[in-house]
Amino acid sequence: MLCLSGHDLCAQGMRQLFLDAPDDVFPLLTRNNRADCIDYIDAGMEAPVANLLGGACRLRVLAEDFMSIEPSTVSSVQVKMLQAGGDTLLCVVNSVKAEAVDSRISFYTTGWERVSAKGLYEAPEIEEFFVSADSAALYADRCDIYLVRLELSQDTNTLTAEYTMPDYMNESDSALIKPLLRRIVYRWNGKQFVME
Repeated sequence: MLCLSGHDLCAQGMRQLFLDAPDDVFPLLTRNNRADCIDYIDAGMEAPVANLLGGACRLRVLAEDFMSIEPSTVSSVQVKMLQAGGDTLLCVVNSVKAEAVDSRISFYTTGWERVSAKGLYEAPEIEEFFVSADSAALYADRCDIYLVRLELSQDTNTLTAEYTMPDYMNESDSALIKPLLRRIVYRWNGKQFVME
């Protein structure tokens, strides 16, 4: 993988990576939109920026190694810099919000070249979200759609996965199954996300 050195990366930071991202990473935002988002957050303003569909985009967090943005009212994107040996990877989590949130994870070099997620993150099986094997054996068959919300931590190299299919279920099934589910936390070990 071709990545920037640590010195160059510190100088570049997340704001430059955000500005230089290809359109397919932030398809609702032009480079000018992204620059406006940065200007607003630098000024401490909560003002939205119009996206390409005329909706509202809000940059929520812009730190040196992390950012969180809502390109629209029904989507969000998080980006986290992760050290991988002597290189730096960008972990990107895209989430779509309907009745339930569903997320996708991808990885890039700091030059925004796509990197295979194989070996970097392994998605949990639905059964792994249950607090016990007995609960999974009894109720996993009701969870027939794989909907998972992923969230990167700004302060630690952790990734949290939460099964969200119960948000689509009827009230009684949701009330039955939600207490039987747990969030799964992954920690970046310098090579991959490992389940804690």
